[in-house]
Amino acid sequence: MCPAVRIAFLLLAASLSSGCSLLFPTEAGESLSHFDSAAPAASAAAPDFELTDLDGNPVALDDLVGDRPVVLQLGSLSCPVFRYRRFDMQKLQRDFAGRVDFVVVYTQEAHPADDDNPYTHEVWNPFINRVAGVNVPLHRSLEERRARAIETRERVELDSLFLVDSMDNTVWQRYGAAPSPAYVLDLDGRIVLRQPWVYPKEIRAALERLLGD
Repeated sequence: MCPAVRIAFLLLAASLSSGCSLLFPTEAGESLSHFDSAAPAASAAAPDFELTDLDGNPVALDDLVGDRPVVLQLGSLSCPVFRYRRFDMQKLQRDFAGRVDFVVVYTQEAHPADDDNPYTHEVWNPFINRVAGVNVPLHRSLEERRARAIETRERVELDSLFLVDSMDNTVWQRYGAAPSPAYVLDLDGRIVLRQPWVYPKEIRAALERLLGD
């Protein structure tokens, strides 16, 4: 095995086994230094929204809260953290099935292959995306974004309700303008946990506290 192939294989194996913790940050770095001020605060009411699901049906935040805690995750296929932390998110969904609702809002691509990304404002196609064969163009319409969300739901195998952010990226902006943030909401729709990067271990602890486990 040539050195380049060996390095690619080791990096991919490390990312899969660690949820990308060896390759990607779990805390806001310099490029996400805005998150603390841009994202809604813990204990605040989650910002309202009305989006559409993968069939084009309207879904408002009010439709989601009230019966069970909600894990609200934002992300896109081109975000490596979103893709690879799905394994731990799948386990959370199995462990809390019937007691917690899991919702994904599909946002603009974190790393569009053909245009500037919204964080460094330059084309940035990460090595791990190239290894995984992820080559996602910028969404030019809501229909393109919905189609990408449908593909992503099948690819990452998350048993979540998938919603599609508007083309002006309203929810992405209201929830901190980060590539893969996550929130835990209580029955009143208040934020009990917010994360600039989805971190399933902390989500599990917050859900256990809410449910009294």
